[in-house]
Amino acid sequence: MWKRLVVVLCVPVVALSLLVACGREDPLNEPAERFGMVEVDYARAIRLSAAEVTAGELVALDLKEPESDSPEWESRIADQDGQLTTVRLDATRGELLGTSSGPDLTDSERQELVRLLDEARILPDEAAREAAETAEGDVVTAVELQERDGDPVWRVSVLGVADETAMVHVVDARSGEVLDRSPA
Repeated sequence: MWKRLVVVLCVPVVALSLLVACGREDPLNEPAERFGMVEVDYARAIRLSAAEVTAGELVALDLKEPESDSPEWESRIADQDGQLTTVRLDATRGELLGTSSGPDLTDSERQELVRLLDEARILPDEAAREAAETAEGDVVTAVELQERDGDPVWRVSVLGVADETAMVHVVDARSGEVLDRSPA
């Protein structure tokens, strides 16, 4: 009986050893599986973050530690006066992790931010969606409102999960046109 039990227990171990010896990789190391803990996509993170600030508008969103067991979305939300609030969300469950005052801006920086937000006609999730349409399975990892030649643009970082390419897309915040695509 013990011989039969030893054989029954050894067969799976030997089979597993052969798979490892033949170069079969751990499926969790596959590029598409590395972001498995990120359940909250950029669009939901934008909505949840903006809801934390009365009449707030998203000006930046960044996925922190996407390959970890506890990824987070960190965003900057501007109120009507250009005051920033930092919002942190659990990227797995979408729960609020905390809010804090954002970086202090000078009066001229706040005025510039308010101007860019006023001129932007394309919402950040629309810009991100436009940038991410280049390939199926891409993950938007950051969105940020910036100024380019005096005009508002959304800078959208996208990671191609299948081929691990990181691209930055510059989207016109007035028209939605992708102005530039370049490797990150």
